[in-house]
Formats: sequence, structure tokens, C-alpha cells
Amino acid sequence: MRTRIVDVALELFARRGVDGVSIAEIAIAAGASKANVMHHFASKDGLYAACLDAIGAHLDRAVDEATEHGDLPGALGRWAADHPTDVRVMAYGLLRLPERDGRWALSGPVTRMIDLVGGDDATTAVIDLLGTVTYREMARPLLDAHLNATRTRQQDGSA
Repeated sequence: MRTRIVDVALELFARRGVDGVSIAEIAIAAGASKANVMHHFASKDGLYAACLDAIGAHLDRAVDEATEHGDLPGALGRWAADHPTDVRVMAYGLLRLPERDGRWALSGPVTRMIDLVGGDDATTAVIDLLGTVTYREMARPLLDAHLNATRTRQQDGSA
């Protein structure tokens, strides 16, 4: 049930933000009681932390792939395509970062990326890459709509 609750929370947080979803809504969508959610996570912040842990695990697998194949941009692109809810929740988390005390939950995978890239500009390069991948995934509906409109015009001969 814990995994199901985290999966549902990730989906809802990705669509409406952490502040836009209640524990009761998550419980209903997960087929659990509010008490069950609170038993596993104690608070919405606890559930959000569990979601960030899941995102971190996905990112760690992407870093493992990048380490094995030497292609961090490709691995992050595949991560974003395979886990679009991760991207949205991560972006939301970055917006809230100044409001939170303590360590950023995704610092482990990001530190591994920086170590993988190496060099004086590694931190900037990784942050730029994450920003690009995040923006591209969040803008995917606009890109898809544009590509579909272009294809339609080409098929109609009006391009």
C-alpha cells in the first residue's frame, strides 16, 4: 500500500503541486484511508519526502546508466521521458526550495552527476543540463501540439 500511495501522490503532486492536493484526496485516489496514509507517512511533508526519495532512486538509476555508457544527457533525457511526473514534482520542489530548511532531498544523485562530469564547471554544467531536460519535458505538450499542427499542414499541402 505504501508504494501505491507514493505513486498516486507523485501523480497528483505533478498535476496540482504539493500544496494543491490534500492527504484525503491522495487516500481516496490510492484506495486507502486517510489514517492509513498518516500511518505510513505521519504528514504531508513526510509523504512528499517519500516522493522525493522515489525520484532520487529513479535519478540514481539514470546516473548508473550514464556512468556505464558515458552519456549523462541521454540518460537524463530517458529519465525525463520515462518519469514525467518526477520532472514536474522536482521542478515544484525547486520552486519551494527557498522555503525549506535542511538538505535538498535530491542532492545525492545531483552530487553523483557533478562527480561524473568533473572539472571546474561541473556544477554549472549539471544544473544547466537538469534545467534543459526539465524544461523540455514540461514543455512537451506544447512541442507535441506544434509538431502535430506542422504535420497536419504538411499533409494538407498548406505548409
